[in-house]
Amino acid sequence: MLMKANQRILDAVANLTLPKDRTFGKAVLPIVCTARYENGAWSELELKFDADVQVSSGSPAVQYAQSIFEGMKAYWMDQEEPQIFRPHHHAARFKMSAERLCMPPVPEEMFVAAVKMITCLYKDIIPREVNSALYLRPSLYGDDYSLSIEPSDSYRFTVHAAPTIPFSLEMMSVLIERQHIRASLGGTGNVKAAGNYAAGFASLKRARALNCATSLWLDPLEGRFIEELSLMNFFIFMEGGLYTPMMQDSFLSGITRQSLIMLAYELGIRTVEKKIDINGLIARLLKGDNIEAFSTGTAAVVSPIRSLKEADGTEYVFGETPGSITQTLRKQLLDVQEGRADDRFGWMETV
Repeated sequence: MLMKANQRILDAVANLTLPKDRTFGKAVLPIVCTARYENGAWSELELKFDADVQVSSGSPAVQYAQSIFEGMKAYWMDQEEPQIFRPHHHAARFKMSAERLCMPPVPEEMFVAAVKMITCLYKDIIPREVNSALYLRPSLYGDDYSLSIEPSDSYRFTVHAAPTIPFSLEMMSVLIERQHIRASLGGTGNVKAAGNYAAGFASLKRARALNCATSLWLDPLEGRFIEELSLMNFFIFMEGGLYTPMMQDSFLSGITRQSLIMLAYELGIRTVEKKIDINGLIARLLKGDNIEAFSTGTAAVVSPIRSLKEADGTEYVFGETPGSITQTLRKQLLDVQEGRADDRFGWMETV
């Protein structure tokens, strides 16, 4: 798997000193797995120092946001060897994102080989603590040197890695985003286009000013139905059922979301994908209904939501502690990812 690693790269990994700050995305490691698309064909994968992978400020990636990414994790807890969570599903979504932004898809076998290669390189750096992992960030972007408003002629595929420390079950508040929309129907909301995330930064800044962790986005037509959080999908549990917004092409179908739905079905939890009216949900909270809320995503897996907040500071509280369904589903998923439970869905791929 490491036949493309020269001695300089192996020495750099052996002498690597990890940053003290290993909160999500901060401890990005210096070597990437990469390939380039040029003249209609992909090069072979290779390991390179990230500093040697250059992109011009005049590239379509920088000028026109012709750039996509994925987010996934490699785990090594109770398994004999490191395992990556659902790499083929991530490869399929990466392909869909590439096609939407008019980029040549990375072949599935190349995508999976790349995430395995970088995981193997950093095998001894994978955190072995509970709830920790090696975060993997595949990216694809146009790197041609041109200001023409058209797709790039060449592309760079990279996979970065960053060890992450455990996420806590700390309750979070989220801002109800009523001022902006992030994506429209028929747009790019259902793929991992880089520009989607930049469009949410202003909302994130306002959310943090209100001591909120992130924002909750509403539908682009009526501003009434819940879609997703900035980086996560949304769930509520009430009246014996688990509810999550019905998918449409203005927001992302999360792979963790899909996995939680499968686990809920297995546990016999009635699960419904439907439109969730934000005003109806607020009315239930004001009435005192017992409702759990949580979000799902690669970074934090499952995160309990304490409350929703308006821009004026008005707050609607779900609860002060994580609910039992939230904790059960989180444990069920982590047990599979970290090797404590049988991989009955075939989600884990050994490196």
